[in-house]
Amino acid sequence: MRVNSWKSRVFASVVVCMAFCTSSNAQTALLNEVHTIAASDQAAPVEHSFDVSVAGKYQVTLADLGVVPDGAATPTPAPLASVKLAVTSGATLVGTTLTAAGSMEFDAAIGTYVIHVIGKPGTAPGSGPIGIQVTDVTTNSALVSFSDTLALPSGALPNNESTLDDSFTVASDGSYVVTLADLSLPEPLTALTLVITTPSGTFVTNPPLATAGSATVSLQHGVSYRIFAVGQSDATVNAGLYSATVSPAGGGAPVYSKVVPVGTVAPVGSAALTGGTSYTLKLADLSYPTALASLSAVVATNGHIAAQINAAGTSPAFTATASTYQVFALASAVGTTTGNGSYTVTLAPQSGPPALSLARAVSAAGATTPSTVPYYFDTTVETAGSYQFDLTDFAVPEKFGALTAVAVQNGAVLGTSMSGTASQTVTVAAGPVSFLVFAQPGATGTGSLFGIDLTVSGAAAPVYEMTQGVGQLFSRRQVTFTTAGNYALTVADVGFPVPLATFAVYLTRGTNRVGSVYAGGPLKFAATPGDYYVNFIAQPGGTDKAGTYALGIVTAPAVTLTSDVTTVASGGVVHLTWSSQDATACTASGGWSGTQTLSGTIASTALTTATTFTLTCSDSSGVSDSQSVSVAIAAPAPKSGGGALGSDLLLLLAGAVVLRLSRFLPPMRVGGL
Repeated sequence: MRVNSWKSRVFASVVVCMAFCTSSNAQTALLNEVHTIAASDQAAPVEHSFDVSVAGKYQVTLADLGVVPDGAATPTPAPLASVKLAVTSGATLVGTTLTAAGSMEFDAAIGTYVIHVIGKPGTAPGSGPIGIQVTDVTTNSALVSFSDTLALPSGALPNNESTLDDSFTVASDGSYVVTLADLSLPEPLTALTLVITTPSGTFVTNPPLATAGSATVSLQHGVSYRIFAVGQSDATVNAGLYSATVSPAGGGAPVYSKVVPVGTVAPVGSAALTGGTSYTLKLADLSYPTALASLSAVVATNGHIAAQINAAGTSPAFTATASTYQVFALASAVGTTTGNGSYTVTLAPQSGPPALSLARAVSAAGATTPSTVPYYFDTTVETAGSYQFDLTDFAVPEKFGALTAVAVQNGAVLGTSMSGTASQTVTVAAGPVSFLVFAQPGATGTGSLFGIDLTVSGAAAPVYEMTQGVGQLFSRRQVTFTTAGNYALTVADVGFPVPLATFAVYLTRGTNRVGSVYAGGPLKFAATPGDYYVNFIAQPGGTDKAGTYALGIVTAPAVTLTSDVTTVASGGVVHLTWSSQDATACTASGGWSGTQTLSGTIASTALTTATTFTLTCSDSSGVSDSQSVSVAIAAPAPKSGGGALGSDLLLLLAGAVVLRLSRFLPPMRVGGL
């Protein structure tokens, strides 16, 4: 690749990012997501939320703003090839979907709404910009407006290139030294450049740094500067490392510092080291599942290398300053049978616990099983002892072609390697533990799901648990519950622009499958404090290659219904008492009917047959809970003249028998006569 072409992309990226790069920070206590997705070869969907504080009729207007400045007095239109817009309230479409630029109206209640736009730019230059405006029809006043661009995805950077796109400020006006350094892991980069701009796009580094080196610039406090850099390695090496720092010209700590890996160089971890203490870096090849072809690593801080090692072993000691140090490693599995390997990195003082101790898994593209994907997970165990290590292949939507896992601590494998769904007891010391997993999806390539957890032997709750989907279609959302209770996962295919081709959701916690939902519907479950994972496959369909889904987790409604008695005589009544939690409406059925209050007491009608009373309470999302009580009718008391003989009737019968017998007995003599 020619350097001039490469540089032009850097400057182009500056302009594009100045215009369109934004940052956002969203936070929710429970999952609440309505999102439009599109195939990778389609324009990224545009989505905006807005709030309605006054109920009424509102209008959404979509404008196609594409024009070509052709030098004439009137620009030539450059329309979109296609565009569609929909508005949702929760998982419900409101109003009429727009299939071209124009306007639509909808009746809005107070709440939050989301605008979803999909489309494709035309072939004429300038096609893509759109404008959106929401207007209160009653007052004819604009509520909110947005400007966006529908653009096809740009080509991905080659594997041997890496970019830095960041911002920084300085505390005081003055001269600063900008330094771009090639850290040569494993060898110098073939090209390296850096530029700093003001918010208006003016180049601060003028000319830009085109090679490793430094320049003195004047910076002002209160200004948010943008820093862009790109490093490129030789395509056959596909690895490198560079740094960018900004420091006061008179000396002192950097105001900005970043180390950037290129290609297969991986950031392993970071640790805050104690100033004046001596540390060493140790590398070890775990030979799991096979030995690595090469292994190297560096420790860097403030853009400089503190220690480097180019093979398994221990580096010379270095004295740390009080700062955060980063570890980067380069491991190659090329030339092994499976193309899979793993290693450990330890950054430790001369005595005492390590500042960093991690294991990492790698897989090479040149291996005989390139579809195998390596994963690693880290945790810290507080208490030493016997633990149960579990691995589960959930076999959804299909089993893995191959699945193996090990636990690693202090540079060594704990126990043995496990495959598929398995469990073993391992002895764990207090301190950091890493889990390495090699996963090969099933034959169809749709995707697969696995889970791991680590539990104190005999305990109920794991100290660590994780679920991971493997495959391009899988996405995952983590939801942390701090309070035990009954919850519901709500799943819906919104249907914009058409229903999804595939939509399945699996709720898991570590190695436990809580439940699943296909296409849509609620899933009620009892949660205990901890991390749960919403894993889903959502595949767009139709000619637009787009679809919209809704996911939510809400506190599930709970109903309590009791009767003062469970048996009554025919014609009797019972008194029903009920209450509900997290519900918005209740409906009676069975022995009673109609809408009921959220709690209360009521007398039934006269009952002549056994009756069941049911109460169903639901929330605004449609999740419901029901409870029933049954009342029996007591048997009536026996009546005289039939059935068992009463005591009075028995006395009458006995008297009649005595009279009949007296006719055959001799006369009774009285006294001595």
